[in-house]
Amino acid sequence: MVRPGDAGVMQRRSVLGTSLARDMDREAGGLDLFKPGQGQTCRGCGATLTEEVADLGLVPLSVDPVRAAAGVRTVCAPLRAFVCGDCRLVQVASGGAVLRDPAPCPPDGFAGIIATRLRLGPGTPVAAFDATVLAPFRDRDIPAQAVPTGALSALRLREALPPPVLLLAGPLLATAMDLADALAGVRALLAPGGVAVFDIPDLMARLAGNRFDLLAHAVPALPSLLVAEMLLWQHGLVLFEIEAVPGPGPWLRLLVRHEEDATKPIAGTVLGRREAERAAGLEGPAAYHRAAVAVAEARLAVLDLLVGARRDGRVVAGFGAGTAAATLAAATGLGPGLIGFTVHPEVGQSGLELPGSQVPILPPAALDEVQPDLLLVLDGTAAVAARAELARHCRWDGRLALPLPVLTIV
Repeated sequence: MVRPGDAGVMQRRSVLGTSLARDMDREAGGLDLFKPGQGQTCRGCGATLTEEVADLGLVPLSVDPVRAAAGVRTVCAPLRAFVCGDCRLVQVASGGAVLRDPAPCPPDGFAGIIATRLRLGPGTPVAAFDATVLAPFRDRDIPAQAVPTGALSALRLREALPPPVLLLAGPLLATAMDLADALAGVRALLAPGGVAVFDIPDLMARLAGNRFDLLAHAVPALPSLLVAEMLLWQHGLVLFEIEAVPGPGPWLRLLVRHEEDATKPIAGTVLGRREAERAAGLEGPAAYHRAAVAVAEARLAVLDLLVGARRDGRVVAGFGAGTAAATLAAATGLGPGLIGFTVHPEVGQSGLELPGSQVPILPPAALDEVQPDLLLVLDGTAAVAARAELARHCRWDGRLALPLPVLTIV
């Protein structure tokens, strides 16, 4: 059972995560490809990873649209997700360097809400690991600065600057190459009575929706709330409140305090989420085994649909051009031979294509000209929302194929 108090599993390992030196060597040498039996180890506890959650094959390291005639080689690598049999941390094997911040930025009103709640003012320092989230605080004359991660950096900063009352850690739990060092740094840097804010992927929602299209090289770890609590607890940090993060892709925002801070009791939202994750089986192997089967079946279903459509002479186009669309296309083996193009409202006549699959991206007006028999939704948009978006840009009103969680045609 994975609980904040269950430290035995984690403490059995003498080395927590990978060492900084080994991380630097890997970054300098590029992405290490995972091979069966290679001994890929958990970044949370050091155990060998053997339980697979998803194998998406070769997926581009960067999933942003590319110029069709740019002649730039798309670099791909195997994208495989495993769950640790000891600590139950879900992670991407041999994750490469983070290409860009994968987490959603705090909404416009977040700074005002948290400033009021923590009574932040001109004399209360704020820090963040990402400088781009600090502008709303500076606009309120709150001293805010970007700081590096890591325990050594935190100790040096404590000697030179006042400790921050609010520390915006962002996706640190999902992206840190050395989790132990990163969390030790948060513990050391945060002021007594302060609050650290973390963002993590909503693993339970992603498993329930079979959203393997949201896996990415840039997000090497996907801790459940139970695992996140355990990792935080190991470094004297306690989660006391959670909230859903608005925006694409389900994420959770965690509000964290020092364990000795008795002024911030654990909210009912945290207690309820714990029970929901236990009921979903996230503490054992069964839920992850079901996820692996669901991923494989969904990939095959999409490929069967498109091969059958081509055999029958039916025309299929796509909807969506974001990161999820690029990942789904790569994971299901799509290409111009199976899907002629995909449409996106924000793309004009710009000659863009999905990386890896090389599927052209066109404006929705192309649907009126081609009149496809079926539109495959690539980016996880719900059918109602997709139709509403299309209605604003074109007259086509045919059938939609929704590939996740299971293939459905409406």
